Amino acid sequence: MIIPALDVLDSQIVRLYQGKYDTAQFYPFDLQTRLHEYQDSGAIKLHLVDLEGARDPSKKQWQQIQNATNKLDTPYQVGGGIRSYEDIKQWLKAGAGQVVIGSLAVDQKEQLAQWIEEFGAERFVIALDVNKSANGWSVATHGWLSDSTVSLFELIDFYLNIGVYDFLCTDISKDGTMTGPSFELYEQIVQHNPAAKVQASGGVSSLDDIKRLVKIGVSGIILGKSLLDNAFTVEEAIACYRSE
Repeated sequence: MIIPALDVLDSQIVRLYQGKYDTAQFYPFDLQTRLHEYQDSGAIKLHLVDLEGARDPSKKQWQQIQNATNKLDTPYQVGGGIRSYEDIKQWLKAGAGQVVIGSLAVDQKEQLAQWIEEFGAERFVIALDVNKSANGWSVATHGWLSDSTVSLFELIDFYLNIGVYDFLCTDISKDGTMTGPSFELYEQIVQHNPAAKVQASGGVSSLDDIKRLVKIGVSGIILGKSLLDNAFTVEEAIACYRSE
Protein backbone atom coordinates (compact mmCIF):
# COMPACT_ATOMS: atom_id res chain seq x y z
CA MET A 1 0.00 0.00 0.00
CA ILE A 2 0.93 3.64 -0.35
CA ILE A 3 1.51 5.22 3.08
CA PRO A 4 1.73 9.04 3.18
CA ALA A 5 4.02 10.21 5.99
CA LEU A 6 4.38 13.35 8.05
CA ASP A 7 7.22 14.10 10.45
CA VAL A 8 6.76 16.68 13.21
CA LEU A 9 9.45 18.89 14.79
CA ASP A 10 8.88 22.06 16.80
CA SER A 11 5.14 21.39 16.27
CA GLN A 12 5.59 21.81 12.50
CA ILE A 13 5.67 19.47 9.52
CA VAL A 14 9.29 18.93 8.58
CA ARG A 15 11.64 16.87 6.45
CA LEU A 16 15.23 16.09 7.35
CA TYR A 17 18.04 15.27 4.92
CA GLN A 18 19.61 11.89 5.78
CA GLY A 19 18.16 12.15 9.29
CA LYS A 20 20.23 15.22 10.22
CA TYR A 21 18.35 17.65 12.42
CA ASP A 22 20.38 20.66 11.28
CA THR A 23 19.01 20.17 7.75
CA ALA A 24 15.37 20.57 8.81
CA GLN A 25 13.12 21.90 6.05
CA PHE A 26 9.83 23.14 7.50
CA TYR A 27 6.58 23.22 5.54
CA PRO A 28 3.80 25.76 6.12
CA PHE A 29 1.05 23.14 6.28
CA ASP A 30 -1.34 22.49 9.13
CA LEU A 31 -0.83 18.93 10.40
CA GLN A 32 -4.50 18.05 10.82
CA THR A 33 -5.46 19.57 7.46
CA ARG A 34 -2.70 17.73 5.66
CA LEU A 35 -3.62 14.39 7.25
CA HIS A 36 -7.23 14.81 6.15
CA GLU A 37 -6.10 15.73 2.63
CA TYR A 38 -4.15 12.47 2.45
CA GLN A 39 -7.14 10.58 3.82
CA ASP A 40 -9.51 12.18 1.33
CA SER A 41 -7.08 11.32 -1.50
CA GLY A 42 -7.61 7.62 -0.88
CA ALA A 43 -4.80 6.66 1.50
CA ILE A 44 -5.76 3.64 3.59
CA LYS A 45 -2.93 4.08 6.09
CA LEU A 46 -0.91 7.04 7.36
CA HIS A 47 2.48 7.33 9.05
CA LEU A 48 3.45 9.88 11.71
CA VAL A 49 6.76 10.52 13.43
CA ASP A 50 7.50 12.73 16.43
CA LEU A 51 11.07 13.73 15.59
CA GLU A 52 11.42 15.76 18.77
CA GLY A 53 10.44 12.73 20.81
CA ALA A 54 12.81 10.51 18.84
CA ARG A 55 15.72 12.81 19.69
CA ASP A 56 14.70 13.56 23.28
CA PRO A 57 11.75 11.64 24.79
CA SER A 58 11.38 14.35 27.46
CA LYS A 59 10.25 16.73 24.70
CA LYS A 60 7.50 14.62 23.15
CA GLN A 61 4.96 16.36 20.91
CA TRP A 62 2.34 13.71 21.41
CA GLN A 63 -0.48 16.00 22.47
CA GLN A 64 -0.15 18.06 19.31
CA ILE A 65 -0.10 14.93 17.16
CA GLN A 66 -3.04 13.37 18.98
CA ASN A 67 -5.05 16.57 18.55
CA ALA A 68 -4.42 16.31 14.80
CA THR A 69 -5.37 12.63 14.56
CA ASN A 70 -8.41 12.45 16.83
CA LYS A 71 -10.89 12.93 13.97
CA LEU A 72 -9.16 10.70 11.44
CA ASP A 73 -11.04 7.72 10.02
CA THR A 74 -7.95 6.30 8.32
CA PRO A 75 -5.75 3.99 10.44
CA TYR A 76 -2.35 5.41 11.29
CA GLN A 77 0.95 4.16 12.66
CA VAL A 78 3.08 6.40 14.84
CA GLY A 79 6.66 6.46 16.06
CA GLY A 80 9.22 8.68 17.70
CA GLY A 81 10.27 8.42 21.33
CA ILE A 82 8.18 5.35 22.16
CA ARG A 83 10.43 3.78 24.77
CA SER A 84 8.22 2.26 27.48
CA TYR A 85 5.14 0.17 28.26
CA GLU A 86 3.20 3.31 29.16
CA ASP A 87 4.19 4.97 25.88
CA ILE A 88 2.80 2.02 23.90
CA LYS A 89 -0.36 1.91 25.99
CA GLN A 90 -0.91 5.66 25.61
CA TRP A 91 -0.70 5.62 21.82
CA LEU A 92 -2.94 2.60 21.37
CA LYS A 93 -5.48 4.18 23.71
CA ALA A 94 -5.24 7.43 21.71
CA GLY A 95 -6.32 5.58 18.57
CA ALA A 96 -3.12 4.57 16.80
CA GLY A 97 -3.57 1.40 14.78
CA GLN A 98 0.07 0.49 15.29
CA VAL A 99 3.07 1.80 17.17
CA VAL A 100 6.39 2.03 15.35
CA ILE A 101 9.22 0.88 17.57
CA GLY A 102 12.82 1.68 16.72
CA SER A 103 15.45 2.06 19.45
CA LEU A 104 13.55 -0.11 21.91
CA ALA A 105 13.40 -2.93 19.36
CA VAL A 106 17.19 -2.96 19.25
CA ASP A 107 18.17 -2.14 22.84
CA GLN A 108 15.50 -4.06 24.77
CA LYS A 109 14.40 -6.97 22.60
CA GLU A 110 13.34 -9.30 25.40
CA GLN A 111 11.38 -6.64 27.23
CA LEU A 112 9.63 -5.56 24.04
CA ALA A 113 8.79 -9.19 23.27
CA GLN A 114 6.78 -9.34 26.51
CA TRP A 115 4.84 -6.22 25.57
CA ILE A 116 4.23 -7.55 22.08
CA GLU A 117 2.70 -10.65 23.62
CA GLU A 118 0.45 -8.53 25.82
CA PHE A 119 -0.77 -5.99 23.26
CA GLY A 120 -0.74 -8.25 20.18
CA ALA A 121 1.91 -8.56 17.50
CA GLU A 122 -0.37 -6.95 14.91
CA ARG A 123 -0.17 -3.65 16.81
CA PHE A 124 3.58 -3.27 16.20
CA VAL A 125 5.78 -2.09 13.34
CA ILE A 126 9.49 -2.65 13.90
CA ALA A 127 11.53 0.25 12.49
CA LEU A 128 15.01 -0.79 11.45
CA ASP A 129 16.83 2.23 10.08
CA VAL A 130 20.25 1.48 8.68
CA ASN A 131 23.56 2.84 7.48
CA LYS A 132 25.59 0.91 4.91
CA SER A 133 28.97 -0.16 6.23
CA ALA A 134 31.78 -2.46 5.14
CA ASN A 135 30.20 -5.17 7.29
CA GLY A 136 26.70 -4.77 5.87
CA TRP A 137 23.74 -2.83 7.21
CA SER A 138 24.29 -1.17 10.60
CA VAL A 139 21.08 -0.43 12.53
CA ALA A 140 20.83 3.13 13.92
CA THR A 141 18.95 4.11 17.09
CA HIS A 142 17.96 7.12 19.19
CA GLY A 143 16.82 9.45 16.45
CA TRP A 144 19.50 8.02 14.12
CA LEU A 145 22.18 9.49 16.36
CA SER A 146 23.76 6.15 17.35
CA ASP A 147 24.71 2.94 15.55
CA SER A 148 24.15 -0.46 17.17
CA THR A 149 26.19 -3.60 16.65
CA VAL A 150 23.14 -5.80 16.10
CA SER A 151 22.60 -7.44 12.71
CA LEU A 152 19.66 -6.19 10.66
CA PHE A 153 18.72 -9.72 9.59
CA GLU A 154 19.05 -11.15 13.11
CA LEU A 155 16.56 -8.55 14.32
CA ILE A 156 14.14 -9.33 11.51
CA ASP A 157 14.30 -13.04 12.34
CA PHE A 158 13.84 -12.39 16.06
CA TYR A 159 10.61 -10.45 15.57
CA LEU A 160 9.25 -12.74 12.88
CA ASN A 161 9.69 -15.61 15.33
CA ILE A 162 7.42 -13.91 17.87
CA GLY A 163 4.74 -13.03 15.33
CA VAL A 164 5.58 -9.50 14.17
CA TYR A 165 5.54 -9.23 10.38
CA ASP A 166 5.56 -5.47 9.75
CA PHE A 167 8.98 -3.87 9.30
CA LEU A 168 9.68 -0.28 8.32
CA CYS A 169 13.20 -0.10 6.89
CA THR A 170 15.02 3.08 5.92
CA ASP A 171 18.45 3.52 4.40
CA ILE A 172 19.35 6.73 6.21
CA SER A 173 21.59 7.89 3.35
CA LYS A 174 18.47 8.00 1.16
CA ASP A 175 16.05 9.66 3.58
CA GLY A 176 14.76 13.03 2.41
CA THR A 177 17.10 13.05 -0.58
CA MET A 178 14.69 12.40 -3.49
CA THR A 179 17.51 10.39 -5.13
CA GLY A 180 15.73 7.06 -5.35
CA PRO A 181 15.19 4.33 -2.75
CA SER A 182 17.75 1.81 -1.56
CA PHE A 183 16.58 -0.98 -3.85
CA GLU A 184 19.47 -3.19 -2.76
CA LEU A 185 18.32 -3.04 0.87
CA TYR A 186 14.77 -4.14 0.09
CA GLU A 187 15.88 -6.85 -2.31
CA GLN A 188 18.10 -8.32 0.40
CA ILE A 189 15.38 -8.25 3.05
CA VAL A 190 12.78 -9.86 0.79
CA GLN A 191 15.27 -12.51 -0.28
CA HIS A 192 16.32 -13.15 3.33
CA ASN A 193 12.77 -13.87 4.48
CA PRO A 194 9.76 -13.34 2.19
CA ALA A 195 7.46 -13.52 5.24
CA ALA A 196 8.56 -10.05 6.29
CA LYS A 197 6.09 -7.35 5.24
CA VAL A 198 8.50 -4.56 4.42
CA GLN A 199 7.59 -0.89 4.28
CA ALA A 200 10.12 0.90 2.08
CA SER A 201 11.03 4.38 3.25
CA GLY A 202 13.42 7.02 1.99
CA GLY A 203 14.40 8.46 -1.38
CA VAL A 204 11.25 7.82 -3.44
CA SER A 205 11.14 10.57 -6.05
CA SER A 206 9.13 9.21 -8.97
CA LEU A 207 6.35 6.85 -9.99
CA ASP A 208 9.04 4.67 -11.58
CA ASP A 209 10.56 4.22 -8.11
CA ILE A 210 7.18 2.98 -6.88
CA LYS A 211 6.89 0.53 -9.78
CA ARG A 212 10.32 -0.93 -9.07
CA LEU A 213 9.62 -1.30 -5.33
CA VAL A 214 6.38 -3.14 -6.08
CA LYS A 215 8.26 -5.56 -8.33
CA ILE A 216 10.80 -6.21 -5.56
CA GLY A 217 7.93 -7.27 -3.32
CA VAL A 218 7.64 -4.64 -0.59
CA SER A 219 4.25 -4.48 1.09
CA GLY A 220 4.17 -0.74 1.69
CA ILE A 221 5.81 2.44 0.41
CA ILE A 222 6.27 5.41 2.73
CA LEU A 223 6.02 8.77 0.94
CA GLY A 224 7.12 11.95 2.69
CA LYS A 225 9.08 14.62 0.84
CA SER A 226 7.85 13.49 -2.58
CA LEU A 227 4.28 14.40 -1.63
CA LEU A 228 5.20 17.58 0.24
CA ASP A 229 7.22 18.79 -2.76
CA ASN A 230 4.50 17.79 -5.24
CA ALA A 231 6.58 15.28 -7.21
CA PHE A 232 3.26 13.47 -7.67
CA THR A 233 -0.05 13.19 -5.85
CA VAL A 234 -1.36 10.55 -3.49
CA GLU A 235 -3.92 9.57 -6.14
CA GLU A 236 -1.19 9.12 -8.76
CA ALA A 237 0.93 7.07 -6.36
CA ILE A 238 -1.98 4.79 -5.47
CA ALA A 239 -2.91 4.30 -9.13
CA CYS A 240 0.72 3.46 -9.94
CA TYR A 241 0.95 0.98 -7.08
CA ARG A 242 -2.25 -0.78 -8.11
CA SER A 243 -1.22 -0.99 -11.75
CA GLU A 244 1.81 -3.17 -11.02
